[in-house]
Amino acid sequence: MSAEPTLKLFHCLPVPTGNLNDVYEMQPVRMAILHNIILRGFNSMIYYSGEVTAGTKKYTSFLNYCNEVINFVHHHHSIEETLFFPWLETKLGEGAMGGNLEGHEKFRAPLASSEELLANLRSGKATWDLGTFRNSLYELVEVLRPHLEEEIETLRPEKLKDHIPVDEFRTKEKEAEKVIMKQTSLITDIPIFFINGDGVNGAWFPPLPPPIAFLAKYPLWLIHSDWWAFGSCDKHRRVKPQFAAYEPSLENKEGTLG
Repeated sequence: MSAEPTLKLFHCLPVPTGNLNDVYEMQPVRMAILHNIILRGFNSMIYYSGEVTAGTKKYTSFLNYCNEVINFVHHHHSIEETLFFPWLETKLGEGAMGGNLEGHEKFRAPLASSEELLANLRSGKATWDLGTFRNSLYELVEVLRPHLEEEIETLRPEKLKDHIPVDEFRTKEKEAEKVIMKQTSLITDIPIFFINGDGVNGAWFPPLPPPIAFLAKYPLWLIHSDWWAFGSCDKHRRVKPQFAAYEPSLENKEGTLG
């Protein structure tokens, strides 16, 4: 059995400031919020791994929660690679998104390793060991976090405005929203936006109609409420005290977001 590693959590990325009604300025803000959802997910996996015991209901619920965090990562990067980045490259020029795709390749192996360990734990093929579990996540996030930060730089408004007409950008946003919503489950996907979301800088995201948000947050929540207990926040995006020190600041302290 490996020695238990020191608990190490990761800071969320600074959130850019800008006008959320401006399709250009909104891009890096939204990306930072999405990337911080991922980081909060891994932080919660790392933290709560120290509070579960193999063979218990809480342990099973925890592993199911971890699986949803991994699924969220896959869905996010699949949207980027199939829907968003190819389109941006046609506008910004060949190779413009190459660095982002290379970044995906760098963390693909450690992500697959963590995912395999999780699958084996869920099936009973692997024996629970806290040190092994945490170390697999450390190896992943130490590669993933720099990529998440670098990717935001490719979406700065000054890089987009000269290449993409505003009406065309807004049309693409609407098309992408339809595709994403078709692929999104109110039962297993939307709760991740709440329990690992940003109630300070990102309470507006995702922009759900109030009746849909109510369904996801209340009646449908109960289906897997034991999973969602492991998030970094409660269902209202209020960060839990143990994660508060890792929350983001605004990138520009004198800027505004709204």
